[in-house]
Amino acid sequence: MNSLLSIEDISLALSLDYECVFFVDIESDNYAMFAFSGNHKNLELSETSNFWADSRVNLETVVYQEDKEWFAQNIANKESLVKAVQDEGVFKGKYRILANGEPVWYSMKVVLGQGAQRDYLIIGVTNIDKQERESLALKQKASKSELYGQIVMALAERYDALYMVDLETNHYVQYKSERVFCELSIALEGDDFFNQLKKDALSVIYKDDIPLLTAALERSVLLKELDDHGVFTFTYRLNSPDGPLFVKMVAVYSDKKHIVISVTNIDSQIRREQKIREEASIAYEKARRDGLTGIKNKTAYGEFEAKLNQQILSGEDVEFAIAICDVNGLKDVNDTRGHIVGDEYIKAASRLVCNTFRHSPVFRVGGDEFVAILRGGDFEIREKLQNDFAETVKRNALDGQVVMACGISVFDKTCDHSVADVFKKADALMYQNKVSLKGARR
Repeated sequence: MNSLLSIEDISLALSLDYECVFFVDIESDNYAMFAFSGNHKNLELSETSNFWADSRVNLETVVYQEDKEWFAQNIANKESLVKAVQDEGVFKGKYRILANGEPVWYSMKVVLGQGAQRDYLIIGVTNIDKQERESLALKQKASKSELYGQIVMALAERYDALYMVDLETNHYVQYKSERVFCELSIALEGDDFFNQLKKDALSVIYKDDIPLLTAALERSVLLKELDDHGVFTFTYRLNSPDGPLFVKMVAVYSDKKHIVISVTNIDSQIRREQKIREEASIAYEKARRDGLTGIKNKTAYGEFEAKLNQQILSGEDVEFAIAICDVNGLKDVNDTRGHIVGDEYIKAASRLVCNTFRHSPVFRVGGDEFVAILRGGDFEIREKLQNDFAETVKRNALDGQVVMACGISVFDKTCDHSVADVFKKADALMYQNKVSLKGARR
């Protein structure tokens, strides 16, 4: 199986769990949307190249009125959503959209994908309308007893273990346990839940998660979370016979004297999401690499250029130079010695540029054209580097090795308004050098 998947492949895998998936480039705000089924295929959504701008338009047209404020603060607000994902690793929320004039419940899950050059968001949207309506119906049916209602709500969720804890006595009972919990030898009943938890943690909880879990489940901490938020959730790992196992704990009040704690095995889901993020990162990086030389390609250069242009437009004190290097005689090599030799010639050219500008990003932007963006240390010694490059080219010419022309231009904020202005000057200097190299050969 090919481990390097395209965004479309990853989206297809996600279609098993989500009705709609978005990939959002945090740097440029560009995005791709994949609607697999359900209402999102039929909604008349605004679709330009800016995710946040489209979110604000769609907020007014398709989001249910009572959920618009939440959606505006948490989803259509770039700073808020990105910060939430970066701080917590994941953002989850639910809201309603209007489909055929009726509100339909959806859940949204947002995680961070990371490439070598930039970060992006992976957003999955799932229709949970049936579950939400069933949950509401259960609440209504459980009106005879608050305790009964909370237990029914807990049972409505998928779980692998269920505990009832008496807050007056700390007595607890485990109502249900799947095989993995039985194998861990966790007591089915006891008189001191919170102290028993600390004892069990040493052998049952994965060692790296013990400090966080025991701190979070201190009686005073847990009750404060329930008082403040009404629910407490925590994801951690168990020491199962097959290795660390991801589980999710959810605690709620049944009444002020009891809490219900459910534990769900989410290991396959977590590991699937980890694999998808890894493959998405690989696919994103692969799309920005030149297949022949392994260095950054024209797409990566365009993104780097856009970032530099933004710094220039914002008035930042940027300092950089552009070196354009072009291979001489590549067509002759291809015509007389074949494209396999020509490819090796291009690889040698790539090594020459990379070895000269060791501390600068290098891009292959054309068949025989390379660009280096000089900043920092390379920028300070750019004249020396250009002389070193020229000396190497002279030796190569005598030895029948790769010959390249090079032109370097420095950004001048008094007359340059964009990276393209600097590129144009460097390109002209490179062609002057190319002419002189051809003259020297005669």
